[in-house]
Amino acid sequence: MVSNTYMYPVVAEKAEDGGIGMYFPDFPGTAILADDITDGVRRAKEMLVERLLELEERNETPPEPSQPASIELYNESDRIVFVEVFMPPYRDAAANRAVTINCTAPLWLRDAGKEAGLNFSQLLQGSIKEALGISKHE
Repeated sequence: MVSNTYMYPVVAEKAEDGGIGMYFPDFPGTAILADDITDGVRRAKEMLVERLLELEERNETPPEPSQPASIELYNESDRIVFVEVFMPPYRDAAANRAVTINCTAPLWLRDAGKEAGLNFSQLLQGSIKEALGISKHE
């Protein structure tokens, strides 16, 4: 089930260089290195958004967040921080990101369009919207 708000624990560890290392126990393979906790939480939030969008794209259900008591901390200085994300703005941004579409046209038409200063991308988008009966992205 897709939710609009997610909150996951992230483990913050002191790094040997004085910075912060962070990872999400519920998302194997996640690792964040940051200069400080503020930067780390910002980067953790970005990573969480990316992982959740990937799961949504594949129609997979995100894992249940771990309970703090079930998370094994390896050093007494390790801490659990919670990162919360509200997904609608990120979904909108992902849906509206630019993608490349290959389109073929005769050379003479391309040249005539360039000479006229036409914006091929804008014209293609407008024509596709018109063909689909779309006035704006919902």
